[in-house]
Amino acid sequence: MTQTKAPARILIVDDQRSNIDVLKDILHEYDRAIAMNGPQALKVAHSKKPPDLILLDIMMPEMDGYEVCAALKEDAATQNIPVIFVTAKREVSDESKGLKLGAVDYITKPFNASIVLQRVAIHLELKRHRDQLEELVTERTQELIEARNVAESRKEAAEGGIRAKNEFLAVISDELRNPLNSIIGFSSFLGEPDLPQNEREQYLEIINSASMSLLNLINEMIELAKVEASAVQLQVEPFHLRQLLDALIHEFTPIADGKNLRLVTVFQAELPDMVTGDNRRLQQVLRHLLKNAINFTNQGEIIVTVARKTQTDTTDIIHFSVQDTGVGIPREKQEFIFQEFTQLEKAFQRTHGGLGLGLTICKRFVPLMGGEIWVESVEGQGSTFHFTVAFTRENP
Repeated sequence: MTQTKAPARILIVDDQRSNIDVLKDILHEYDRAIAMNGPQALKVAHSKKPPDLILLDIMMPEMDGYEVCAALKEDAATQNIPVIFVTAKREVSDESKGLKLGAVDYITKPFNASIVLQRVAIHLELKRHRDQLEELVTERTQELIEARNVAESRKEAAEGGIRAKNEFLAVISDELRNPLNSIIGFSSFLGEPDLPQNEREQYLEIINSASMSLLNLINEMIELAKVEASAVQLQVEPFHLRQLLDALIHEFTPIADGKNLRLVTVFQAELPDMVTGDNRRLQQVLRHLLKNAINFTNQGEIIVTVARKTQTDTTDIIHFSVQDTGVGIPREKQEFIFQEFTQLEKAFQRTHGGLGLGLTICKRFVPLMGGEIWVESVEGQGSTFHFTVAFTRENP
């Protein structure tokens, strides 16, 4: 006999009974719980039957919606429950405050039934996917633990992989959900006919920024998937090495200028002008290293050096280095930074974001181009990332 799936449980929090009644009527297809103040809401959230989603009024006596949201997000037992603020406020600053506290969306008063239902459905679906992802991680973890009993010698590596991938999946969940929430939330506002032009432009800018962030994250994951599947094919062709470097420096100079950093290049005079290799992969490696150097440097300079290491009649082994004056990497952490799904510390994720895939991609691409990659770093003084590439000289 097929079991009917229980409807999602929605907690409606509002100090006005009339608002609760309207939302209960709109959400009649769901299992609805109510709370008329912040403490009651927290009690329901911690009950044996917690909600799948919370609609939370901002303006309430004793404990406002912002305080309730902050309390939910600080508690491991409730931090993954999606919170949608219910408010009559329309100021962007109010919305930004709520999103920074961890809310996923806003619903404004007076209520539009179709918008309420659409927003609730979207975020319940996102939560469902996240829960499924966590279940898959748990299953995979169990499989790896069982495999450990068969191959005891691989115990430490397997456990480290589980932790790293679990952390990576958690980061992916947040990194993908944040721009998605912005795109979904602010796109819906654009359909309102009385939206002022300045707010419309503001929302479009937010949507564009979130879209680019999402695209970059997806591109990184696709690149790693290709490398893992050995699907990367080098595209070898002649190109101007100096022109490639000049174009990259031109691309990153405005970013460095924005942080008051000097971006310096040192190009050995004896280097060949034309080389043959995969210029796209070379650009990707240099782009990842330059991005990291600028991201982790708050003052000083970034120096990019290109010099010949060795040569034969037909081949040049060229040495590239990207040196920064940033935070540096502790000695004990340096051996791990090229591993999949790895960032140095959770604090680095919070401060700098990202998935920790850039150096992994570099580590895979460089050997394909006949070279090697390594790092030298002193904590608090900066880092230098080195790599070599074997090029065929066009005119030996």
